[in-house]
Amino acid sequence: MSLSPHLAAFLANQPHPPKIEAPSTVAELAEILKEHSESHLGQTLWVAGNGSKLSWGNPTGSVDLLVSTRGLHRLINHAAADLTVTVEAGMPLMELQRILAEKGQWWPVDPLYPDWATLGGILATADTGSLRQRYGGIRDLILGITFVRADGEVAKAGGRVVKNVAGYDLMKLFTGSLGSLGIVTQVSLRLYPLPAAQGCLRGTGSLMVLEEFCQQLLRAKVSPVGLDLGLDGGEPYVAILFHGSERVIAEQMAQTRFLGEALHWQEEVKEGLAATTEVGRGLMTLQPSSTRSETVLMKFGCLPNRSLGILQQFQALFPGCWVQLHRGCGLGRAWVVNPEGGSLEQLQQHLKSAGGFLTLLEAPPPLKAALAQDLGPTGILMDKLRQQFDPARTFGLRLPVVSSDSLQSPEASR
Repeated sequence: MSLSPHLAAFLANQPHPPKIEAPSTVAELAEILKEHSESHLGQTLWVAGNGSKLSWGNPTGSVDLLVSTRGLHRLINHAAADLTVTVEAGMPLMELQRILAEKGQWWPVDPLYPDWATLGGILATADTGSLRQRYGGIRDLILGITFVRADGEVAKAGGRVVKNVAGYDLMKLFTGSLGSLGIVTQVSLRLYPLPAAQGCLRGTGSLMVLEEFCQQLLRAKVSPVGLDLGLDGGEPYVAILFHGSERVIAEQMAQTRFLGEALHWQEEVKEGLAATTEVGRGLMTLQPSSTRSETVLMKFGCLPNRSLGILQQFQALFPGCWVQLHRGCGLGRAWVVNPEGGSLEQLQQHLKSAGGFLTLLEAPPPLKAALAQDLGPTGILMDKLRQQFDPARTFGLRLPVVSSDSLQSPEASR
């Protein structure tokens, strides 16, 4: 199996390339971890799927051993009648979607780098985008996990049924943990019927007019599966995604256009979405023109009712930037070319004072270190969790600044 471009670039920049293990069974993985915990004290182990987001979080020091789950890519069970599937964590998302599409189903997530993202990697980074407006975040779509602890012991949490008993929510802890608590080997997922069609409207206007439109739309009898407000090369836009039958989509689009009659609209409709690579893409997708090495990728969050002010800050500090803010929950992504550290710090402080956060996902290590936040009580809690799951500190510290998948429910944002 070929390496992702992101993983290849990471390995090329390492002063001492790490050893790479890609076990094909859970037993092999457990043995690797057991041996490492007993014989390689002080050596750092990192976890990856295809490595497309290996730089996310706050990695410290060099890596001695890189364990990839890409050899664990088998389908365990697809209970189509129950809308659930159990699959090994190294399976790429696009492969799973092709399997599910044969039964008219899909797993409704839209992470970055979908051609390389694995199921375990999506869980570990809590990475989904516009579709969370309708389907929720990653934790909402996970029913159960199997993972291997740092000492090589295999553990389980949850199950493959939609309803489960309440308890210690390990799925929530592992969502966004970036491989710092254990290695997820198997996931049970909540599925949805594949939409018959999708339509997308993209409107342009001033930020203030677009924000007023979003407020109207959230109060209207319209049910978009995605609602983004942002900047495309510095130019304000709003993008609304609909799923359903062609008739329902046409009605929803007509009502949306009526609410935003002052905006300039583009329209796109796709029918018969058997090719699941098209679901959630199209006019919703931003395409920054800069290369990966020139661009800083960040994740941010704010209270939804502070969206306008945050986007105005981006517009003033970083002309020509790309920002995708999911208006229903206040989470977003931004791409900025060669930003100044002072401007980033100013934005970070503004977000913090507004009850939000800013974390750099892909950036030069010195810049990422300069923008690292003091997590306060959250950081203390994370450290205690790591002490419970990995007392020997086998896994490299890659905990994100904010691992929760939402700040506020869409209903509260209205």
